[in-house]
This record gives sequence, structure tokens and C-alpha cells, in this order.
Amino acid sequence: MEPTPRRNLREEQKVLTHRRLLDAAVTVFAETSFLDARMEDIARAAGVTRATVYAHFPGKAEILDALVDHVYGLMGEAYAELAALPRWTPRTVRTWLDGAEVRWREMAPVRRVTNAAAPGAFRSLSEGRAQYLKAHESYVDLLVTPPGRWRGTDPAEARQRAMMAVLQTESFFSLWIAADWPLETADPLRLPADALCHLLAPALENDA
Repeated sequence: MEPTPRRNLREEQKVLTHRRLLDAAVTVFAETSFLDARMEDIARAAGVTRATVYAHFPGKAEILDALVDHVYGLMGEAYAELAALPRWTPRTVRTWLDGAEVRWREMAPVRRVTNAAAPGAFRSLSEGRAQYLKAHESYVDLLVTPPGRWRGTDPAEARQRAMMAVLQTESFFSLWIAADWPLETADPLRLPADALCHLLAPALENDA
């Protein structure tokens, strides 16, 4: 039996290669359309062999699926950080929003290439819809737990407020960052922070 450290090292290398291939795919899909891009192009951009690419992904569709999963994962991490705050106050919500901007900028190149690919290129519409709903339900679940944070607010209203907070944040960052919508205000996050605090008002506390 091989030593455990070696197994861990191989697994770590596999994860790093997987990430490297996804980064290369984003570069290739940004320069060449998804339909025209080849697995060989991704291998060249990643500095690996074609066989290595196929060892991780059967085809381009699976690569695009993995990129979409990565975006949902980054968004989930962001909302988990908001949910984990001991107190929601205008100050802590704004601080969280500043950090969320960093995450959205990280995922922006991925959002651009996945949005540019035809929906049918990576999954059926029903599968894509199911994945979208599952991810966003998990974000809402994070924000309404623990329920005591909402101080007696009707659970249905709490969930709707959380859902609207998620969609508003996602839409704002997607348009501003992923789509490069120009904003000329001195502080682009001030209004989104105000709107987010309004939606989270039943669970919001005053800054100490």
C-alpha cells in the first residue's frame, strides 16, 4: 500500500490540473467561440497533452458544465459569508458587499464565456433550470438560517426577502461587472448596499 501523503499529493495535483484546464478553457472560449474551439486548443493553452484534457473531461460540454458549477460555487461561498456574519448591520452588510465585488470580478470572465455559449451547448433547458433553482434555493436557505435572526418575521416573507436580496445582488454585479455596464457614481456600491439593507430590514440591527 502506498503512503497516504503520496495519495494526497496525487489528488492535489489532479485538482490543480483540473483548475488549470478550466482557466485555459475560459481563455480559449473568450478568444474563439465555444462551437469553434477544440480540445486541442484547450490543451495547448493549459500546456498539457490532449490526453490529459480528455482524462478530466469527455468533451467541451462537460468543461462548460464545470465552469457553470464553479460560478455557482463562488456565489454560494459569498452568500455563506453573509450568512455567517454574527450580526447584520448596515456596516457589516456593506463590508460584505465590498468582498462580494471581489468574488464577482473573479467569476466575471467565466460568466462571459458561459453566457456567450448557446444554452443547449452544455445541458438541456430543463436541466439548466433545475440547476439554477437548486443553487438559488441553497442561497436563500443560507440567508434565512437561523430563523431567529429574522425576529418573528413570517417565514414565507423572510424567504422572499432573501430571494430578492440574492437576485438583486446577482443582477447588479452581472450587469456592472460581467457586462461592463459603466457607472459614474462616486461609490457604485452605496445604492446596492442601501437596497440590500432594505430587503434584510427585519433581520438588520443598528451599528453599535
